[in-house]
Formats: sequence, structure tokens, C-alpha cells
Amino acid sequence: MKALMQEFPLTLELVLERCRSVGTRTEVVSVGPAGPDRRTWSEVGERAVRIAGVLDALGVARGGRVATFAWNSHRHVELFLGVPAAGRVVHGVNVRLSDEEILYQVRHAADDVLFVDASLTGRLAPLRDGLAVRDVVVMEDGSPVHPAFARCPLYEDLLGSVCPPVRRFVPEPDDAAWICYTSGTTGHPKGVVASHQAAVLHSMSSMTVDSHAISRQDVLLAITPLFHVNAWGLPYTAAMAGTKLVLPGREVSGAALGALIESERVTVAAAVPTVWIDLLADGHDLSSLRRVLCGGAPAPRTLLDEVARRGLVFCKGWGMTEMLPSGTMQHLTPDTDLDSPGAAVTMVGRPTPGVQLRLVGAEGAELPWDGVAVGELQSRGPWVVRAYLDPEDDSNTSRFDRGWLRTGDLARIAPDGTVELVDRTKDVIKSGGEWISSLALEQALSAHPLVAEAAVVGVPDPYWGERPAAAIVATAGGTPPSTEELLAWLGTRVPKWWLPEQIVPVRCLPRTGVGKYDKKVLRTQLAGA
Repeated sequence: MKALMQEFPLTLELVLERCRSVGTRTEVVSVGPAGPDRRTWSEVGERAVRIAGVLDALGVARGGRVATFAWNSHRHVELFLGVPAAGRVVHGVNVRLSDEEILYQVRHAADDVLFVDASLTGRLAPLRDGLAVRDVVVMEDGSPVHPAFARCPLYEDLLGSVCPPVRRFVPEPDDAAWICYTSGTTGHPKGVVASHQAAVLHSMSSMTVDSHAISRQDVLLAITPLFHVNAWGLPYTAAMAGTKLVLPGREVSGAALGALIESERVTVAAAVPTVWIDLLADGHDLSSLRRVLCGGAPAPRTLLDEVARRGLVFCKGWGMTEMLPSGTMQHLTPDTDLDSPGAAVTMVGRPTPGVQLRLVGAEGAELPWDGVAVGELQSRGPWVVRAYLDPEDDSNTSRFDRGWLRTGDLARIAPDGTVELVDRTKDVIKSGGEWISSLALEQALSAHPLVAEAAVVGVPDPYWGERPAAAIVATAGGTPPSTEELLAWLGTRVPKWWLPEQIVPVRCLPRTGVGKYDKKVLRTQLAGA
């Protein structure tokens, strides 16, 4: 027997129409050099509809790729809504990449046109002739336009020239909606292509109480950039929920974000741990804040303590670009015992609704969820990729196992589904034939009251093969603890044969364009120390 439900495709057209119809009184606030810009979700939606006409005028065919090089603003959100709804594919390029990486991604994605913030035209000017796009559109954000882009059409002029009604494509659920590239800590980054249906279902899941719990009662500050997995999908979630959305633009210092939370009465914000560390050290009034969304890297114990001290709920999760990015979520309330095993910083919660997980051992056998067995974490679900953009990439074979994504994370899973990360397969250290968890060492070092951050890598050793080496950042205004003090601290927390051969204090740790520790760079630095 077949069901008798209406045929209603799950596409971003649904999200766009939702924000146009129910967002008449809900603000989207973007901050730029000229100050805050305030408009309603309905206005954002109407402008997003016009983007179809803009792309028609620019000659972008259905399925054509549209690159963006921009900060978080209403214009960027309009493109992430309007481009897919118009049957094209939006590609957010990370503005913090190197010249070589930017050119690689724009060429690899075969982008037709590129939309760039005026404040970023200077950054792109040296690459102007190598971008290999047909057109560049400048989005005026209050900053001057670099002379290299002075003759380019302007976003507002193009939008204003479109006369409704606009001829629009009707996308299919499995059409490509947007492209995002992995962080590429080894080799070239991989292109992840999200479908309309995956993006919609991911955002619906993010509205559930066991995930990001975004509702129309919230005021959401999206600090995570749109070029980083579509700001974790939160702009789409906010559009569906009717949530007031605050977009910080290019200024993401702790002081600027603190002032924004205070002035807009933000209730929930999303960022990587380093941003939260700076933000919570600021002196602004954060009394409106209720929840902290944190991901992208393990949160140090000092951050968890500070969030609990302020009476906030800490929502930490695990995921990856290949999962758009949500995989698990754990909510730590202010009364959670942070010294209990279930609250350890390596714990990342249970699978979010829609995600399936399994553990696979070295011999390929599936392992039990007993909280003891350690294996590679593998995932599948309606927003998990089945292949990368380049069909000839060897990763399309090595990273997938009979319909499951091989995440590259080592983990154990408790009987109730709670996931504990052990390490990354590429970061685990093999010393004398035995394994050392770099993640466990990092967490033990970060628990020291004078250590703000720690990163551990394996460096070559002529006898043991590899030995751990660590770099630490001292707490703000503090003096780094001595190597002897840290070794004594670690000696009561990890096996003695795990103790690092060297512990180097640094002013800051090298990071990738999305804020993760760049262990490729760190290995080179520490191997030569």
C-alpha cells in the first residue's frame, strides 16, 4: 500500500518561502564598516528571490557554480538562499586561505562568477587575473573597492535592475545546493557537495532539542563563517525557525562580539573554542546569553569551567564538513559535574537525530558499543556524503566503506550511544609499537591552570619511531609553567611512557583557515626544535 501524502520536494525553496512568509517581524542584523544593517527575514527572502534574475543576466546556466568571498552578512545569506533556489550552486570560499588554496578551489569547483565584499577586494586583487571566472560582482559593505575591481558590476545595482516576477527554476531534492571544501590538512582539500534535501533535513535536525535547539524565541549570533560549512547550517535553521539572526561581519574580536551580544540581547551563539575563550574574557554584559554552541576542535577544560561559572549551557558536538557538519551533540548544564567521566572533554554526546554511527576495528569487523572497544568511527545518514566532487580522487575509494563514511576518528561508544573521541587516525602517535593518544595528552595539558591551549604531535625518533612533542599557550597574562612542572602534572594523569620528549611554550598555535590546529605545520616546527 502506498501513502496518500502530497508530493512536496524538500528543497531550499521551502526555506526561502518560509522566511518570506513568517519573517515579517523578525530581524536579520548584519554589522559592517558603516554600522549595523537591519532588515526583516521577509526582506532578505524577497532580495534572495531576485538573485535568480541577477544570475540570468550574468548568463549563469542551471547547475552553474557561483563563488562567494565574503564575511557573514545579510548579502551572503541572500546568496546562500537565492543561488540554490534559482537552480545554481553556491560555493563559499574561505577568505583566510592562502593565494594558492583560493585559486585551487575556485578552479576545481569550476566557478562561473564570484561575488566579493568590497572590504575583501584588496585581498583578491593580486589574484584577479588568475581567478578564471567569467564575472566578478562587488557587494558594497561600506569599504572602498580596490581599483582592480573598479569596473565590476555592483550587487545592489544588479538586484535593483531585476523586475519581479522573476523566472525561476524548480530545483529537485537531489540537485546540488552548495559546495564546501574540507580543511585540507593533508593534501588538497576535498569538495563536499550538499544536496537541497540534505541541507533542509540537516537544518530541521538542528531545531530539535537534542541538537542545536534553535527556536523562534532565540536571538542567534552566527560567528562561525558561512564559508565554513555554511556556518554549520545555522542561517538556514534560523530562516526556518523564524529566529532573529545576528551576523558580525569581519570584526570577530572578543570585544566586538561581546558588544554585539550585549546590544542585540543574543541568547545563543556559535563559534570555535578559541573565539569563545576570547569572548568570555571580555567585560561586556553577556547576561542575555543562555547557550554556547561550540565545535570544530576540542574545548579545553578551562573553557568548560568558565561557561559553567556563568550559568550557561555548553553545547559541544562532533562532526565534519562531510556531514554538513552535525554528527553528535552533548549539552552540559551549569550543574553538570565536570569531573565525572560522562562530562570529560573527550565526550561529544550522542548521534544527532538522522545520523547513524558504527565502530570498525583494524580487521574490518564492527565493534560493540560497550564503552571499551576502540575503532574507527563511521557514519551514514541523509546529510552524509557518499563521494567527493572529483570523481578521480582516490579518496572516493579509501574514505568510504560499503555506504559508510570513514571519518578518520578513533572512538569508543557507550551502550547508551555516547561517543568518546580517542584521537584522529592521522594524529595518533605510534611509539615503540604502542599507540599514544595525542588528544588525551592535549586534554591533560590543557587541564593545567596555567595552560590555555595545548597541541601534541608525533615527531620522528631514531629508536622509538615516534615520540610525542607538545606546544602550549599560557593563560592570558600568565607565565608558562616549566617543563618539569608540566611533566610532573602529566605523570599523575597519563602513563609515564606517554610523557612528551619536549614541551615548547609558544605565543599562539598554528591554525588552518577554519580555526583547527594545523598539525602539519606544527610537526615541522617541533621536529626541527
